[in-house]
Amino acid sequence: MTVPKIECLDPDAPHEKLIELLDQDGVAIVEGALVPEQLEGLSADLDALVDGTAPGTPDHMEVMQPFYGFDTIRIDGLPGKSATYVDVLQNERLLAVADHYLKPHCLHYLLNTAQLIQIGPGESAQDLHRDDQAWMHHPKHAHVDPFSQPQIEVEVIYALSDFRADNGGTRVVPGSHRWPLDRQPETHEIVSVEMPRGSAVYFLGSTIHGGGANSTTDQSRRGLFTGFVVGWLRTEENFFLSTPIEAVREMPERVQGWLGYDSYLGIGVVNVGSPRALL
Repeated sequence: MTVPKIECLDPDAPHEKLIELLDQDGVAIVEGALVPEQLEGLSADLDALVDGTAPGTPDHMEVMQPFYGFDTIRIDGLPGKSATYVDVLQNERLLAVADHYLKPHCLHYLLNTAQLIQIGPGESAQDLHRDDQAWMHHPKHAHVDPFSQPQIEVEVIYALSDFRADNGGTRVVPGSHRWPLDRQPETHEIVSVEMPRGSAVYFLGSTIHGGGANSTTDQSRRGLFTGFVVGWLRTEENFFLSTPIEAVREMPERVQGWLGYDSYLGIGVVNVGSPRALL
């Protein structure tokens, strides 16, 4: 029985090596992905928001409660809430991954998720899933060999606290991005992401994963979840509503585009033109 593992790269590893591991395993860890100034800035921007947010989901999202967690705090719309996040979003390693997997299949890509996820003590394990099945009607999900089809999503979770198997470290199934969609992982194929604060775990939208159980009594696992998706799909987060346009006007042009202020040919137009005109 072969026990899979998640390969780990040094901070200065070339982007090509990360992409090679993502092709091979669908997941890889990069240590030291955030510098101390970014970690401090994120804490300064987000600590008060976390303290003021109750775990669980709003009443109108009750159907998603088991998936999102009963003891997990989630805060989305981060571009409008953290200037440090806007800086982290422009990480060249993340953009190299997005360019490699997404740009061959779209004119430009969009920010799909920008979410702080804090798994609290006592939280149960999240159901394992593939994030790209949010678009369940996409043709790739009917293909006998999904990996032969274009990737539509790439993702990263930055560790804002240490990730361990006992405090909710993300569970990942290496190699599952190449599996038929009906194959379920066996217990020995599931690996807990263990990495120190400041590290990052990269994975593809087709890689099976899920939040881990937090069996501690006094520790929370905090992660920063970011994903990009091809520009012709509707994003999971609605950044037009979560990010004040006054804040968008102060952001770099490429960030404005990732938030949806570039139309995709005839998709996402405003007054029969680019929404960028509103900026």
